[in-house]
Formats: sequence, C-alpha cells, structure tokens
Amino acid sequence: MRLKEIDPRVLYFLGGISWLGITGVGAMNLRTYLLNEGSENFDGVYYFMLTLHGDSGMIAFVEFSAIALILYLNKIEGRKTIMNVTFLTSNLGLLIFFLGGPITGWYMLYPLSVQPISFIGIYQDYWISYVGLLIESFSMEICSLYLFTKAKGFSRIPAALMTFSIPFLALVSLLYILASNGYSFPPLIVDTLFWEYGSPATYFLTYSIIALLYSSMRSYSERWRKWTVIPLAVLPFMIFANHLQTWPIPDWVRELSDFSTMFLTGFLGITFLNMVIPITTERGRSIKDFLNKVTLLGFAVSSAPSVILPFSFFDPEVHDTYFVVGSFHSIVWDFLVLGFLACFASFVSDRVEIGKGETLVKVGALTWLGSSTLLSYVMMLQASTDS
Repeated sequence: MRLKEIDPRVLYFLGGISWLGITGVGAMNLRTYLLNEGSENFDGVYYFMLTLHGDSGMIAFVEFSAIALILYLNKIEGRKTIMNVTFLTSNLGLLIFFLGGPITGWYMLYPLSVQPISFIGIYQDYWISYVGLLIESFSMEICSLYLFTKAKGFSRIPAALMTFSIPFLALVSLLYILASNGYSFPPLIVDTLFWEYGSPATYFLTYSIIALLYSSMRSYSERWRKWTVIPLAVLPFMIFANHLQTWPIPDWVRELSDFSTMFLTGFLGITFLNMVIPITTERGRSIKDFLNKVTLLGFAVSSAPSVILPFSFFDPEVHDTYFVVGSFHSIVWDFLVLGFLACFASFVSDRVEIGKGETLVKVGALTWLGSSTLLSYVMMLQASTDS
C-alpha cells in the first residue's frame, strides 16, 4: 500500500494510542525501580524511565493526538503523503532520541542536559540523541504548518500553538548539539527557550479537545467563543517563567507569568461555561453526546484542584510536593486522555457500527474517570500528609 493511500487520521490516532502506552510503560517501570534498592546503574535506568515517561507523554503523545483530532475535525483529504511521511520521520526521530538513553527528565535543563553522565544509551557521541529530537521537531513543524493553513474554527488554535512553539524545541535541540561539541550558552536563555515550547505544549491536546466539544455541542454564547480565541492562543507563551521558579529572573517577568496564568485560567473557565450551560437544557442521547458530557465532567474535576496553583500568596511549599504532580496528572488522565479516547471512539463509530458496544464504551469511560480521579486525588492528598 502506498503512503498516499493511507488515511493519516488512522496513523496519528494509532500513534497517539501507542505513545500513550509507552508513557504508561515508563511510569510503571519508574515506580517499580523507585520502590527497590538503588545502585549507580539502577538509578540510571530509573531516570531513563522517568525521561521516557515524560517525553513520550509531553512530546509524542500530545503532538500525535492533537494532530489526530485536528485531522478528524477538518476532514483534510489532500497531501496525505506529506502527513504520513512526517509521521514516519517523527517516529524515527523519537527512536533515535530514546536510543541515546537520556536521563534528564522531560524538561532537559541545560547544562545538565548536555553532559555525558546524562545519557546511558548506545551512542558514544551522545549528542546524536538530540539529532533525533531535531528530526522529530522538524517533521512535526512541517505537519503543523500544513494544518495551520487548512484548519478552520477553534481547531486552528492548537494548530497555531504547534506551529509557533515547536520551532523552540528544534532550536533548543540544535543548541544542545552545538553545546555538546564545545560551544557554550547562557543557561537561563536556553532553558527559557525550552519552556517557550514546554508551556504551550501542555495546551496542544487541551485546545484540540475543546475544538472537538465545540464542533458537536451548541455554545451558550458565540460572542464568548470569539472573545476567547486570541487570549487562549497568546497566553500559553507568556507563562514560561512559572517553570523557572529558582532562576534569578526580573520580578516583573515572574509577575507577568503569574498574571498570565490567572487570565488563562479565567478564559478557560469561560470556555467551560460556554459549553456546560447548554447541557442543562439539552438531552442528547447519542454515544457522542454521552462522551462529551463525561469529558466535560473530567475537565471540571481535574481543573478544580489546580486553580490555586497560580496564586503566589498560597503556601509556596505546596509547589514542592505531590500536590502539583497529582493535579497535573488529574488533568492528563481525566481530561486529555479521556477526551482523546472520546474522539477516537467517535472516529471509529463513523466508520463501523458499534451497536451494543456503546454500553461498554460508556461503562469504560465512567470507570476510567472514576478510577483516575480517585488516584490523582490520593496523590494530592499525599502532599498534605507528607508535609
């Protein structure tokens, strides 16, 4: 079968699911190693699993899943070869990256990220690992730019985020390659550049799921939706300083990021209300309607605990505990994963007759939401007991 004959939506949906599975493999292994005695080699494997978990989730899963949703919503038929080639080359780049065995965590802080001790993989020239990440970034930038020119409606926002933020990841990868070969750069500049990718990346799939909900649900106010477009597209780039808490950066930059986070939270709240209010008067009974409502419920239960995090007057020690970890994973499990799977279920139901399988899908969605919410809230509760 030729590449131009393959539906790219199938590839990107399967890619998202596959990398979600790899993310889970990394999580289960790092948990296993964490509960056992350590050694030098043992610790290296643990930190590789941590990096595999983080990078698979925050680079591969969110990018492939967001693209799958954008393709599904816009039903883009042309340029299948380009979309499929970028998918294959991106996965090749990720394979090269992980074969290098990076053990620095998904955020890859410089200069630790370019030291030989930060790699346990197969390359003697460890910087080859970042060549893989550069290939992945270049491939996804081509794909995102194409989608940005073709996407319509709210789905154009995640396409825009990817188009304008992925070049930062590519630039940082290039700087890491140069730094590994004798060049040096100011650490604050390099890490700031990385978070100009890292901050928007957390919203690739978030906005794609919101676009999915908007496409199949009536908005309470069309004016609300139009007013939120620009803030939702711009503010993710302004919150980078929230990830640089220990760096000596100007106070006004830090405060700008704090207020940008608060405003972004507010606009996301408006977006949530814009979708929730009509539900009180409408009684859709299809599988899509059910999954939309469960996804919105996941949005609510996962967002509530994280509302307090942007406020600097709150006890700063909470940022060093599992409260942040639990609240973040709650958003991933209860909203991002659930919304992605809801879209995948819609994609499948458009192609085949599910029939009585709808009941299993509904039970599975509710079971997932209940168990993931319980687990994430236990993680957040652990923060208070540890402190």
